[in-house]
Amino acid sequence: MKSFKRNLKIALAVTAALGLINSAHASLIAANPTDVNGAGLGAVNTVLTITSPNSTSTETGAVSWNGTTAVTSGDTQAQTSSPTIGSLGITSAAQLRITFNAAEPSADSINLTNFVLTIFSPTGTALFNSGAFTPITFASTNPGVGNAGFVFRLDDAQAAAAQTAAFGAGFANNRIGLSASATDATGGLETFFVSQSVGAVPEPEAYGMLLSGLGLLAFIARRRRSKG
Repeated sequence: MKSFKRNLKIALAVTAALGLINSAHASLIAANPTDVNGAGLGAVNTVLTITSPNSTSTETGAVSWNGTTAVTSGDTQAQTSSPTIGSLGITSAAQLRITFNAAEPSADSINLTNFVLTIFSPTGTALFNSGAFTPITFASTNPGVGNAGFVFRLDDAQAAAAQTAAFGAGFANNRIGLSASATDATGGLETFFVSQSVGAVPEPEAYGMLLSGLGLLAFIARRRRSKG
């Protein structure tokens, strides 16, 4: 029995280590693509809207909170804000989802080269920052704002850090800020809106970790039987 418990602890430790490896990078991660028909600018909680200036193929923009008002920079458009967490209906960092809604004609491609979430206190202090982002190329997009969305979330390690840093007492009054850059853009409006996750369906990597842990436990059990 003691041997089994020791082996079980080893298996759990290895499974946890796999989770740490998976979450080691400090960036928002893609959760899944989704159809967001009816999610136009006036229908969702749009935080950031950017477009490429002067017909260039690069666009960048950011919105933050200074304690009094939303501060924008770069190629942002009027549909940009820094909403409170409470107004978004989000009650935990694990629920937070950000949808990248690209408006590229003819389902053209776009490169999301930077994407960072910052959560500010009501007085403008940065409480949490999602850190460096790994660029992603979307080979195809469904044309038109409100038609195609690519959903991002915080990985488990980041969600835990954000929960501690920005979801304590009075968290509903904290503010959301975003910064983003894209290339291979064609001048359309690229929008980012924030929402909470629907349901409690585990992400694919969670299933992978579970299967890895179960496989390791099965291997330990076979070893014990062969030695017995």
